[in-house]
Amino acid sequence: MSESNTIIHELNTFVQTYAARSEFIKTTTAQKINATQAHLLMLLQEENATNANLAQKMKLSKPAITKAVKNLIAHGYVISSPDTSDKRSVNYALTPAGIKLARQHEQSHQALHEDIDATIATFTSDQQATIIHFLKQINQLEDTRS
Repeated sequence: MSESNTIIHELNTFVQTYAARSEFIKTTTAQKINATQAHLLMLLQEENATNANLAQKMKLSKPAITKAVKNLIAHGYVISSPDTSDKRSVNYALTPAGIKLARQHEQSHQALHEDIDATIATFTSDQQATIIHFLKQINQLEDTRS
């Protein structure tokens, strides 16, 4: 396997592992929430928000947010009420069960970041700078093939 292939393989593995560990809350069968919904819980933990606010923060469409929030409402994690400033909008807020699940998700994020920090600490400052430089360059690549 070439160096390039090895790096791509390792990056893909990292992305998949990171997504699985950071965005997925260990849920019971009854909870059934996905990564998007878990992220919505964390946003709503910070402050109540409308569909448009959530769509903007998550860089998703309003229908995608609506679909995700409907599941959270169905499971009792979120409640909706008319927005006080715009009666056409709906404001979303966490229920006590939603707050508990959002905190679980936040703790999972924190544990993962601590693990990554511990791994990064095993590299010298120069090595860390090289890793950061490499990742920034990789993130700037554009797929020119359609």
